[in-house]
Amino acid sequence: MHKTQMMANTTPSSSRVTGLLQIIERSAGAGLDDKNLDSVSQATSKILRILGQQEKTLSESIVRKSKVSQALVTLLMTTQDVSLHLNTIHILEHIASSSNSKCTRLVRQGAPHALLRSIAATSRVRPLLEELCIRQHLLLLKLAVKGTTGEKKLALKARLCGVVTVTLDLAKQCINNIDLSTPLLQVLKIYASNSSNSVSLVKNGVLNLMERYFSLYGKQNIAVFRHALDLYTQVLSFRSNASKAASSGATRKMLDLYVYWTDMDKLQKFIQVRKSILNSVKHLVGNESGRKALIKSDGIAILYATAKQSDEMKQEIQRNCTSNQMDFKVRCTNSTGPQELFKKTGSEQQAANPNGKAIDNLALTCSQIIRKSMPKLCLPIPSLHG
Repeated sequence: MHKTQMMANTTPSSSRVTGLLQIIERSAGAGLDDKNLDSVSQATSKILRILGQQEKTLSESIVRKSKVSQALVTLLMTTQDVSLHLNTIHILEHIASSSNSKCTRLVRQGAPHALLRSIAATSRVRPLLEELCIRQHLLLLKLAVKGTTGEKKLALKARLCGVVTVTLDLAKQCINNIDLSTPLLQVLKIYASNSSNSVSLVKNGVLNLMERYFSLYGKQNIAVFRHALDLYTQVLSFRSNASKAASSGATRKMLDLYVYWTDMDKLQKFIQVRKSILNSVKHLVGNESGRKALIKSDGIAILYATAKQSDEMKQEIQRNCTSNQMDFKVRCTNSTGPQELFKKTGSEQQAANPNGKAIDNLALTCSQIIRKSMPKLCLPIPSLHG
């Protein structure tokens, strides 16, 4: 009984919560000054504490009110106080996580634009406010994934707000910070879905930066490595960027990276990583300079030699690369996927390898790269057996 009374005393009433929300709503309408800054900061701290207590009724009363979320979005654009800014972002994260409809409402109320402006403002503060940067980019990711803004629209807004290079500079500064690097790389990938942003990122050295990430992170921190690799592949999906990268020796570097991961992946736990590396190579050989670089780097032999380490992959490479180019294109076009192209019965595939489908995908990408680079030759060829 005593315990129940203590819980009742520590849990705020709904009227108290309503009073706190009204303080925030009034501040958004009247603006912030020295007089009400402290009261608004205290109100946001108390609301954040209530949300942390996971009181369902009180939490729903907070996230349900549209005027409150609009006031919080306004605070993002107006406040320069770091603690108030952090409290505001934390509350908005709770609202965005509650449901997709609440996240969509934040997007309609201008939360992405407000966040982009606050990121630009935070980047000018020295020393760097790492925790604030992390929360800003995590909330931006949440709004992009769950909201209706879409990645391409967010990428366009980022370019108009001038924060594409800001996030890239932050990624350069925080390359050794795992916690900060992860959201930054994910946001940069969203920015890179826009062709103008992608070209701008290449001009500002994103390819060299990702190569530094490749050397720093690997099996020790596979999550950061994969985010960097995904961004690298996304940037290379645009032909002009792939051409510049191929001219600067990226083809050889990615082949070396592929060989390294193939040699290390004896138990085939990182097939998706190897597939992403091959996708980058596939983009690089989409133009003449990339194909020349692949042949000059002895890439055909490398792909075939590493494929031979798996009997299944060797058979699939031989089956696809010994056919003529037109037949291979027809087979790829008519099939519903690599599992149809490399058709096996389920029992045969499982008996051969539990990762059969993933290996089929890997073999298909290898054969596509080889056929793109040497379309007039049938493989295997004598020079590859030396």
